[in-house]
Amino acid sequence: MDRNSSSANNGQEFGAGLHAGSAEDDINARGERIQRLLERIEALPYPGARELIHECMESVLAFYGVGLKRILHVVSEDGAEGRKVYRDLIRDDVVKGLLLIHDLHPLDLEARLREALDKVRPYLKSHGGNVELISLENDVARLRLQGTCQSCASSSVTLELAIRHAIEQACPDLVHFEVEGVEEKSALPSLAKRTVTDWTVIKSAHQLEEGAWMPVRLGETRLVVCKLNGTLYAYRNRCPACNMPLDTGAFEAGFLSCALNHRYDVVRAGQCPEIPSAHLDPLPLLIQDSVVKVALTREVADAAAETV
Repeated sequence: MDRNSSSANNGQEFGAGLHAGSAEDDINARGERIQRLLERIEALPYPGARELIHECMESVLAFYGVGLKRILHVVSEDGAEGRKVYRDLIRDDVVKGLLLIHDLHPLDLEARLREALDKVRPYLKSHGGNVELISLENDVARLRLQGTCQSCASSSVTLELAIRHAIEQACPDLVHFEVEGVEEKSALPSLAKRTVTDWTVIKSAHQLEEGAWMPVRLGETRLVVCKLNGTLYAYRNRCPACNMPLDTGAFEAGFLSCALNHRYDVVRAGQCPEIPSAHLDPLPLLIQDSVVKVALTREVADAAAETV
């Protein structure tokens, strides 16, 4: 996985699925605008003008950097309440990006990387997996995917994509990272090999009660979302054994089943106990600030999510 793209591009890719009006969506749109303006500046036929504009932008960035540094200092010195505000600021995704641009974030790369892995680890464990940081050298990280997910190709690439999303948000300054333990041999389409992935919000998913499930349509893509032991899971709405939609079946005792009673274990990445070679196609699902998001390709991510 190549991480040489700019943090602005990273934000555009992974923030595109958010609803309009959100802070991340707004900052991504503004970053996109800046990128287009920079391209126009580079195309100017006047070298002197380009240099002057670049110098002006650097001065403006430095000016706001001094202000951000002062804000952090003031809130961190303002007692217990100020320190809480300080912690909230450095963990906010939008503010975090600004602090990294100005080299003001108090946590170094390794600390932010470990924090990102801790953040996504409950989701990995809910799918029978885990992740370990093997090394971090020259801003290049090596990770190892662990657990039962290694036996399921679609599950391993799903977990890899969830890891990537967490790292993109916390560590845009990471140059590159590799994930060991990802099963490559699969006839299923690999989410990790798609060039663009968007995280799309499912509004009503957080309202699911324990043991409940619901079918959802995102553009041309149909999926089912279910909740078990306080954890949400998302799978494509198709039985691999008979090709029937799962929403014609049932969700009982932790198993999704189609109308022909082919059963799939939602905790173990959708594996079928009766047909070991059959398993559902899971989608990465993350919850941030009570907002539920699933990862889809850009071709279907622009559609608004609606409950069927």
